[in-house]
Amino acid sequence: MSESAENPALSSYIGSALGVAKTLDLYGIDGTAALAKVGIDVDAVPSFDTRICMRQLHRALNNYVPHGVDALFGLNFAKSINPINYHAFGVMLTSSMTLRDFGQRLQRYYAYLTTGERVEFNDEGELIYRQVISAEFGVSPFEVLLHDSAWAATMLKMIRAVVSPAFSPRKVTFSFAAPQGYTAAFDEYFRCEIEYDAPETTLHFVTEDLDQLLPGGNAQLARHSEKLVYDYLKTITTEVDLANAARMALFDLLPRGDFSQNSLVAALSMSRQDFANQLKAIGTSYQQLLADTRRELAEEYIVRSDLSVNEIAYMLGFSDCSNFARSFRRWTGQCPSDFRENPHKGV
Repeated sequence: MSESAENPALSSYIGSALGVAKTLDLYGIDGTAALAKVGIDVDAVPSFDTRICMRQLHRALNNYVPHGVDALFGLNFAKSINPINYHAFGVMLTSSMTLRDFGQRLQRYYAYLTTGERVEFNDEGELIYRQVISAEFGVSPFEVLLHDSAWAATMLKMIRAVVSPAFSPRKVTFSFAAPQGYTAAFDEYFRCEIEYDAPETTLHFVTEDLDQLLPGGNAQLARHSEKLVYDYLKTITTEVDLANAARMALFDLLPRGDFSQNSLVAALSMSRQDFANQLKAIGTSYQQLLADTRRELAEEYIVRSDLSVNEIAYMLGFSDCSNFARSFRRWTGQCPSDFRENPHKGV
């Protein structure tokens, strides 16, 4: 597959290369030297936007596949990496207020980690991983095992950092065959039912867990980090979801009291008709986006002691506090003041 303006080289954030180097070290292989051979210098101090070519990382790892590393490489990769390896992206995920927030942000911004993979998070609590680089690299079944197990183990490690070290998903499915001699290690790491030879690699969560408020959640920090990730992502890919672009614009417009559809399409540099048509094509509308964004901001603002309920209603563009209170009760099952006192009760 050749590179061009229409078909740019697949890239990965530098944090993944640092994880690969550390993991190779665990196998007695000089990870820094292995990556240097293909032109990746992990000793250089990376900037916030440092990216590497996926082709280089693939070549570095392929030198030791299947000899040199074993089926536990993915689990060892997860143990070698931390959310902070991904800077604002890691902060955004680990400060999410709920597991649903975590999954939705992961889906929206996964291209930050790599443009060669896709993640889908659905309302049933399934986090689905898809490789899209196989045709380019001719990935072998063993490499699929390494990539998919590394993804699942790393995502679970990040989730455990947010929820609890003891947290486990309801079920894990892998698209590869059971690794003979290593399944006990997979059982020990994931601590749940594992299905091999499945159509897709997926983490399944208990639906009731998705909206439980997380002890380390910080909505302000998560949204600030998300803005950094969003702005960065726009510089490396054109695949910015319209619904999310509108959501990010509404974050700025709502507190200013100027959130009409005309103001929103102007912020997005679109015509009103094109905006409406594209939203219809993806199954949503301006009214739905506005309601969803108001709810997200309401749950962020309501736990802040420096804001009164009246101030929050005004910041979200409600005509009066009673209208806001009715909407808030519909969203959360609680009135604003009760939610402020006990935010865990309604979820």
